[in-house]
Amino acid sequence: TATLEYDKRDDRFAPSEGIFSSVSIEYAGLGGDLSYTKGYGTFRFYKTVFWDVVWRNNLTYGFINSNDSNKKEPFNELFLLGGANSLRGYDWFSVGRRVRSDKSFAEAVSAGDPYALYTAMRPYGGTQQFYYNLEFQFPLIAEAKINGVVFYDIGNADNSLLLDEFRSDAGFGFRWFSPIGPLRFEWGFPFERKKEFREDSVNFQFAIGSPF
Repeated sequence: TATLEYDKRDDRFAPSEGIFSSVSIEYAGLGGDLSYTKGYGTFRFYKTVFWDVVWRNNLTYGFINSNDSNKKEPFNELFLLGGANSLRGYDWFSVGRRVRSDKSFAEAVSAGDPYALYTAMRPYGGTQQFYYNLEFQFPLIAEAKINGVVFYDIGNADNSLLLDEFRSDAGFGFRWFSPIGPLRFEWGFPFERKKEFREDSVNFQFAIGSPF
């Protein structure tokens, strides 16, 4: 794996000003049964806009290509979004290309599921991912190192990235910069909720560490 980084943040763990960008390329399985190229590009921008309110931005793109035209990319290396580190209004790894599972379809039909056709469409993953996160982080209880945050996320993971198929969400939360690291408590609300996929109207996310 080859990685190139540019880091001009004022703080690596709690930046309030600066830019960070990274590009990485991985060549895996050369000479083996599964050979592929996987790459990532990330751009992050931080700016204190007024008082102690920090405007935070993250833009991430990823791709994977098989090095053998006769073989597909490994299933476990495909991209899916959703969860505390990408699209916070959706469950972990639930956003992206779906494929039909015959077993799930048969089980749904036998159970009388009116959404059997949709229930059988399982998250599978795509060869590309793109997502953007926007946040405004602000102090709530400065002495206790507790911050509030409001956010917006948008993106998708598929073999072809089409803007009209992107999923988005918005939400709020708070963060405690504890002795073991930042603890995040966030609630995301999906804008393109699909009831047929059993998507919830709100998703709670808990994570340790900064999202970006």
